[in-house]
Formats: sequence, C-alpha cells, structure tokens
Amino acid sequence: MENFFNPPNGIWRWLEFLFIDKVIFTKETGYDLVVAPRVRYIKYTFAKRSRGVKLQGALIILNEAIDSLPGAEKRVANFILQNPGKAIMLNITQLAEASGSNVAGVVRLCRRLGMKGFRDLKLRLTWDVSQQEEPKKLLSIGPGFTIDRISHSVVNASIETIKRILDMLDEQAMEESATTILRAKRVDLYGVGASGIVAQDLLQKLLRIGMICFYNSDSHLQLTSACALKPGDASLAISYSGKSRSIVLAAEEARKSGASTISITRFGANPLSEVCEINLFVPSTEPLFREGAMASRIAQLVVVDILFSIIVSRRFEEVQEKLTHSMDILNQMKL
Repeated sequence: MENFFNPPNGIWRWLEFLFIDKVIFTKETGYDLVVAPRVRYIKYTFAKRSRGVKLQGALIILNEAIDSLPGAEKRVANFILQNPGKAIMLNITQLAEASGSNVAGVVRLCRRLGMKGFRDLKLRLTWDVSQQEEPKKLLSIGPGFTIDRISHSVVNASIETIKRILDMLDEQAMEESATTILRAKRVDLYGVGASGIVAQDLLQKLLRIGMICFYNSDSHLQLTSACALKPGDASLAISYSGKSRSIVLAAEEARKSGASTISITRFGANPLSEVCEINLFVPSTEPLFREGAMASRIAQLVVVDILFSIIVSRRFEEVQEKLTHSMDILNQMKL
C-alpha cells in the first residue's frame, strides 16, 4: 500500500483519484492509469509513444457534438462541459440526476460519441482535467475591427483548427479511407463551393500518383458520375455542413452503385455522415451561416493532406517514382 500511494523515485505526478471506479490517473511522458480493484493493482499504459494509441479527451468531442445531440443527451453533455471536475467524481446515476437527465441518456451519449462506456467517458474527462485546459473558442470577425485584430483572428482560428484536428483525429477511419482508396479501381470526388476547391486539391494529388480519379465542379455531372460507379470503386464526398443536397445525393447514388463511400464533414450527426460508411470528421469551427469558409476550408485541406500522406506512405517506393516523374514533367512548364 505504501508503494501504491508513493511511486518509486517519484516519477509519477498523481492527478486524480476516482474512488467510485477505483481509478488513478497519472502523467509522465505518456498517460498511465492504474486500475485498483480492492487489493490487486493492474497497471495499464496508454503508450502513445510506443504503440500509437491516443487517449482522446472528452471535452473536445462533447463541444463538437453538442449541437446535434437530442434532449436527454444534450443535458448530460452541457453539465459535463460546465462542470468537468465535478462530473468525474460522480457515478452514472449521480451524473444523470445532476444533469436532469437519466441513466439511459448517459449510456446513449457514450455510445453516440463512440466511447466504450461510462468508464471510458470518465477516463477521458480525467485526462481533460489533468491538462487544466478547456476547448478554446475561436475568435470571430466583427464590424470596425482593426487590421491587427482581424489578422490575429484569422491566424489564431487556423492554428486552433489544426490543433483540434489532432485532438479528434480517428486513426482507424484514416487508415480505412487510405486502404479503400488504394484498392479502388476508380475514385470519384464530390464537393461544391469551397469544398469543391478541396476536392480539386485531392484530385491533383491522386492523379500525380497514377490513380484513376474523377472530379467535376458541376453538381449534375457529379451525380451522373456517381450513378456510373461499380463495386470495387470508391467515392469521397466533401461538405463542411454535411447538408449540401447535391453532395448527399451523390454519396447516396455512389453507395447504391456498390461503391465504398467516404466523407469529410463537420463532427456530429448530419445527412452526409449518415450516408457514408467511413467519416473523416473536421472540427465545428464555424457557424453554418458564415461570411465564407475559412477555418473549415483549412481543416478540410489538412485532413486531405493527412490522408494523401498515408496513401503515399503505404506505397512509398511505387508512388515516389511517379511523384518524381510528374514533378520533372511539370517543371518543364516553368520559365
């Protein structure tokens, strides 16, 4: 018992002790937790540095999903966001009562957020509390702002967006997307407006490594192309809101045609994410009614860059030769 509360050499900084679930959360260079049922102590390490496993906080996920949650779950989420330190000390029944919800609502919230259960939620919350930093709100633009304030607003929003991508990155979904695209006989890309610019960026990347890929800015032609897909093909639809009708219809047609469907869209439930088999989520950094896509476009481009880099990594030698060849040809177009 003495060693339990006083780790050898003082290498751990004890951050939180959850008496209800008998969990101790610790921090060194990675994140360790000790599950202590009665007398037997089991150490389980989230060894991000050695196994690539990432313990993702709960506050960032709750903050992104809050607008799309139904009533009972939303009450739980709001309580946790406002009282993270208190929430980790409550059991599931107490949390339900404190939030004005019910136990079923807490369970459904955990499942909706992709967590294994209530204990997983508490562990993630403990991680958040240990960091002593809540999700930051992005700066906005208003009338009469100085150039200095506007510049800092735009730059800070982009920086914060990229940080949030790392916080919510689903490595398994990324790997599945890369594998799906690599195995596809043909890849269709769908996007309009600013999302169309992102689709065009991915198009030129995939063409450079020799993949058969199609994109057209005309939404009618996107739908027509989706109808022509076959099993073994893949589609990737891009829409920040997830509510662009033509993009959702194209994804639906692609799925009906037997093609694999991937989306890049804002975190949370939306029509596009419900249609697609694999979803690559970006942070909800902007309201749906906005002056123009700024941070959201940056987020989509970063996700595309990550996805493309994974694809290149998986077939590095083959792809490297094609990239070099295309670069040599394109250099001939320069003065």
